[in-house]
Amino acid sequence: MSKNVIPMIVEIPKGSSNKYEVDGVSGKIKLDRVLYGANFYPGEYGMVENTLDWDGDPLDVISLCTYPTLPGVEVDVRILGSIKMIDAGEIDTKLFGVFNDDPRFKSYEKLSDVPQHLRDEIENFFLQYKALQKKTVVINGWGDQKEALHELEECKERFVEYKDRLAKGQRDMILEEWKAKGLGQG
Repeated sequence: MSKNVIPMIVEIPKGSSNKYEVDGVSGKIKLDRVLYGANFYPGEYGMVENTLDWDGDPLDVISLCTYPTLPGVEVDVRILGSIKMIDAGEIDTKLFGVFNDDPRFKSYEKLSDVPQHLRDEIENFFLQYKALQKKTVVINGWGDQKEALHELEECKERFVEYKDRLAKGQRDMILEEWKAKGLGQG
């Protein structure tokens, strides 16, 4: 398998307005919220296990696909780049890719292979999906494949460093420590 093909656990199927998350302690999938506006996820949305991003959650992935799957399904995603996002003041990068096993995306090998309109739709979704909650989302552009894979490695290392504390339920304490040090702030 190529180094840019990674397993993603689907949390939110394409087309859903329900925001599901895998609970970090129990491992169960739970409804976090229903989106406040008339928005729906433009791709499969999920996470990479054994990673830790600056928002205290596993690293997020949004992937283009033809047909939606189900929460909890593991899919192989070919990473093409990343979305450099700040969500409520915290760095919240999203890896971006395509289903590796979907023949309709076979020719997508780098970010520039994705039609600009599809990238614009995804960016627009993230800029709008929390607007009615009065939360600010900022997108500082897209990163290429190399940047995305570097982000993945950093999040894996961060998870190794903090996994024992996360298992003890200290996520919020870790976030407060990072905030006090200015880490992970946008």
